Amino acid sequence: MQYGAHLTIAALIILGGIGFNTIIGYLQYMGEALRYYFYRLINRADRAIPASLPLLSTNDKLVLRTTTALLVGGTLGFYFLEGTNSLSDQSSFGQWATAFFGSVTARTAGFNSFDTGSLAGPTLLLLILLMWVGASPGSTGGGIKTTTFRIALLNIWQQVLGRNRIVLGWRSVPVSALNRALAIIMLSLPGIGIPVFLLHHFEPGIALMPIVFECVSAYCTVGLSMGITEQLSDPGKFTLIATMFIGRVGFLTFLTGLARQWAKEQHDPARYPEEDIFIN
Repeated sequence: MQYGAHLTIAALIILGGIGFNTIIGYLQYMGEALRYYFYRLINRADRAIPASLPLLSTNDKLVLRTTTALLVGGTLGFYFLEGTNSLSDQSSFGQWATAFFGSVTARTAGFNSFDTGSLAGPTLLLLILLMWVGASPGSTGGGIKTTTFRIALLNIWQQVLGRNRIVLGWRSVPVSALNRALAIIMLSLPGIGIPVFLLHHFEPGIALMPIVFECVSAYCTVGLSMGITEQLSDPGKFTLIATMFIGRVGFLTFLTGLARQWAKEQHDPARYPEEDIFIN
């Protein structure tokens, strides 16, 4: 197998999935850092030179850390789950390369260097999770996005600690960002669940796992399949088309666009008293 080509494609997929704003932010950071160290090295006294290193935005750091964690976790999971299965006939380097490529391609691209239908059940569940999370905001990939996933996890951790806000370094996450993240996650459930129900109804001869895999891949615009696409009836194909359209546009964006056609007045200056709701 051409592992060099796989790794090259994987690098392009990662760059395309990080997000243009994040890439520009890191390029600007590296340029300012090099500029800072260069002028400090030659001891040039210039008021235009910053007195300290530039700072990365919280969003850029969140994207990089979450992407790295998903790549490492996905690679390790794929390697150990498939080491005695689909990867057993490859060399040690080939196993790691294929595992890394599988972890990368499941989150945004859909390139396939292995037979998805031959993967073990736990590996398919891992790929479903990676497809669901997807790429980062402002990128060419789909999914609920890395920042949404990370904000939701941080919110759980803050609740465990008994805190009422999410803190990242020296910055706190606004409530509006948390509300949007939770809305995206909740909408992804019917966005995937309804197509699964419809396909299971239209295609009674196909097992549930391939249908779930197909619908998650469609909603998150990944492109991976367990090989059932050509077997689908016309209603099943139209279901996948609608799922891909809504997943690419974004379910929240899609509903917002519809709702604002009916309720054009958005200004609501009234403030109402708060009342606590018992949860759990």
